[in-house]
Amino acid sequence: MVRFETTSRTQKAVLYASSTGHTSQGQKKVSAAVELDVRWEEGQSDALNDRGETIRIDATAVVDQDITIGSLMWLGAKDDLPSPVTDLKEVVSFSKIPNQKGTVFRRVVGLIRYSNSLPPIAS
Repeated sequence: MVRFETTSRTQKAVLYASSTGHTSQGQKKVSAAVELDVRWEEGQSDALNDRGETIRIDATAVVDQDITIGSLMWLGAKDDLPSPVTDLKEVVSFSKIPNQKGTVFRRVVGLIRYSNSLPPIAS
């Protein structure tokens, strides 16, 4: 049987994972860019954030790994990144749903527009 969790991820996205570091001015840092296979869908909907509050999200993406809230994503291949990076989205929700046997997970992130420029990359 073909698994939806893997066959539906035909698009590329770039992930800047949230880092624990901050600059001396208190701005968050992110990890270096990593390309992922995703299923990205634009469109507003409601979701729960990590505090259980209902929020409005601008897009969702089905991903193949756990992603930390606060990470940034960009739709497209890593080789196509503009300089400076624009149209970033911030991860504000993450769900991980197992199949009936608990062997495969469907991971979905909720994204909102990120209006700031790309934060510094943690080294």
